[in-house]
Amino acid sequence: MEEYQKWFEELKDLLESAYVKADTPWEQSGFSGPEERWVAVRKPIANCMNDSGTFRDIGCANGYLLECVMKWASEREVEIDPWGLDLSETLVGMAKKRLQDKKKQIFVGNGMYWNPPRKFDYVRTELCYVPEELRKEYIERLLGNFVNDGGRLLVAEYRSQKDDGRDPWVDDLLKDMGFEVDYCEWGYWQGKELTRIALI
Repeated sequence: MEEYQKWFEELKDLLESAYVKADTPWEQSGFSGPEERWVAVRKPIANCMNDSGTFRDIGCANGYLLECVMKWASEREVEIDPWGLDLSETLVGMAKKRLQDKKKQIFVGNGMYWNPPRKFDYVRTELCYVPEELRKEYIERLLGNFVNDGGRLLVAEYRSQKDDGRDPWVDDLLKDMGFEVDYCEWGYWQGKELTRIALI
């Protein structure tokens, strides 16, 4: 996998340069726009969780999504134990400050190679975290190494309001790879779909 090292280094540098200098916690988590839109298009992640359990966020950035998912799930009396993973030491440091009592559960690592200390009931990721030719292998690895028996892999896709909707969504991409998608959750803003989460 050495041939992909530069790709992942460039991704890490891009995320750090964009996130660290941002002013709001949701912008430091990779989202641009008002807080109301953040809630509308990220809360569907928590809606995927009907039972209490562990949640590993791959690409956790500053930990704000972990914090929000705990809050949103608790509104439905679902208790979530948060675990984080990110490529960036800088962003992981920010996440550990945000979630002081869970800092031992937040790690620096690449989900394509890194081996977790345990498996989880819910694992969130995105296909854009790896080169296109590694996507199938990546999803297979997460299902085998990260997700508990009976657990759920949440593969999220987020789009901008400028998106023309012509590209296939994440659930279609996963089906084309041979995965069985159980169902999807959606997130809308001003009547337009901006989030789709495929559950495997």
